[in-house]
Amino acid sequence: PFIPIAIVKMPGFTDQFVPPGHTYRYYVTAHNYLGESEPSNDVVFIPGGPPPVRNKGIISGTIIDDTTQQPIGGVRLRFFTPNGFIYFREARTDSNGYYSMPIDSGVYLVYATKWTYIPEWYDNTLYHRDATPVSVMPRDTSVANFGLTRIPPPPPARLVAVSGTVIDSATGDPIKGAFVVIMRSNRQVQRMQHQEGSLFGSRSEMFMLEGFGTLLGVMRVVRTDSNGNYLAHVPDSLSYIILAAKSGYIPEFYNNKRTPYDADRLFLVSDTSNINFDLVSNPDAQNSVAGMVKNLNGDGVISKVVLFKKTPRGIFPIRCTITDSLGNYSFNYIYTGYHYAKAYPLAYYAPAWHDVDSCGVICWVNADSFYVTGATTNIDVCVQPIEFAGFASIGGTVRESSLGDAITGVTVYAVSTASNAVVGYDISEDDGTFDIQGLAPGSYKLVVDKENYSVTESAPVVVDGTNNYTASDMELNTTSLVLEIKEMDSEIPQKYSLHQNYPNPFNPTTEISFSIPTASKVNISIYNVLGQQITTLVNQELNTGSYSISWNGLDAAGNTLSSGIYFYKINANALGEKANYTSVRKMMMMK
Repeated sequence: PFIPIAIVKMPGFTDQFVPPGHTYRYYVTAHNYLGESEPSNDVVFIPGGPPPVRNKGIISGTIIDDTTQQPIGGVRLRFFTPNGFIYFREARTDSNGYYSMPIDSGVYLVYATKWTYIPEWYDNTLYHRDATPVSVMPRDTSVANFGLTRIPPPPPARLVAVSGTVIDSATGDPIKGAFVVIMRSNRQVQRMQHQEGSLFGSRSEMFMLEGFGTLLGVMRVVRTDSNGNYLAHVPDSLSYIILAAKSGYIPEFYNNKRTPYDADRLFLVSDTSNINFDLVSNPDAQNSVAGMVKNLNGDGVISKVVLFKKTPRGIFPIRCTITDSLGNYSFNYIYTGYHYAKAYPLAYYAPAWHDVDSCGVICWVNADSFYVTGATTNIDVCVQPIEFAGFASIGGTVRESSLGDAITGVTVYAVSTASNAVVGYDISEDDGTFDIQGLAPGSYKLVVDKENYSVTESAPVVVDGTNNYTASDMELNTTSLVLEIKEMDSEIPQKYSLHQNYPNPFNPTTEISFSIPTASKVNISIYNVLGQQITTLVNQELNTGSYSISWNGLDAAGNTLSSGIYFYKINANALGEKANYTSVRKMMMMK
């Protein structure tokens, strides 16, 4: 029988366990972002004969600094076919700036990158559409030399000061010795990783913050003085994320944000003051959450992990951390209740939510919540790999549907319409923009994921030679689903009840009120006249009381519904008891 013996990314494989005097039969399959191919024909090998002649040539060259004429070591070179696919190997220059790459005969576009230098296509152009193809003939050598231009560092006069104060939010007292970490934006770090071909980007910009993890793209680290003040100098005309942290407090990103994806960016062009932080001390709660970010093989994946708290209004981020090198993470001082977890791998994998039954859940509405009490363990997040497959790209802006405002921290996935697999992603910046790079030519749909927003899916987007392998200015719209549940009064209800909505008929917003006499798991959903569920307004544990919630006439995807009759239904289950309450009422939307 055939048995699997290896998975390789190289164009050849040597079987080391073949003694003479035996005949062997092999077949291969190919893997890429679309999945696995059908098996090839199987071939008989009789050890002892001469190796086959390979139809290969070589691309080689030297890369120098345009200004100094000195060789540049560690430059990353990638090779693409003219129709936009990446060749599966890459080269690096040695200390003399020299590289040599055995490669199948054909025509290639060569791309050279190194952080602190401007990326360049051969020959001396910034864009793939203007690149000069390099032809490779069997058993011949083609030469592609580069001269890279260093990104000019800002002179000392262009360093700007950023300053502020870190205080205790409860007492207002200054916090001495707090770390203030000034980092590049997420997109800058991602570009650094792509240019360096390294998980950590530039190792000179790494900083290990105790209790948080290894931060990337770090430009400056300072500590507060006895008055809680700090002062740092950074290069101007860059977008920054700032973190304040001190043992005994919850880390905080500017401006009162819990994650780097939601943090307010600071584009610094001059000295900036009053960038202040008010840290919240660790709660008096002894619960903890721990788990692992891993791939399908169970290998740990270094990631940022965000913990979300489930509330009557929605789910909201409360903590962020970075796993260790084995993918393990933990959170301490967590209040009892329902939570969610999402992992953002540093590279090579797509972000995903915790889900018990599947790997790589990309939308928050499909994630599993978990109840935190005591030491809650095994909250693992499985992530799926993605690969840099070509030079196609898709970019655009994510906005809130009704207001038109740009939304920060939205995960935008590129999903292949052929395989329905995630092949790339980006996270929107403060202006709502996203830019998904490294795609192979093909057809994709874009899936928008942001907690408390409707899950949005675009029409298919094709990137190929007709649009120069680039789709830009894509406008994606999503709708906020945060509905505020208002507690009506302090009187304890004597029984369960679901009241008639008001106004009724309505256009397009109405209030639905209900009462529960004991703490209960409450679900309120909207249905059409065919009995099909339209949306869920409440799915949460609530304490004893009377409540009211608004419905804005939208379905779960954020679409506006037409006029007509609708029904709303409550299911309430008393916690720890068998008592169950169900009631249905009718309402009418008139436009």
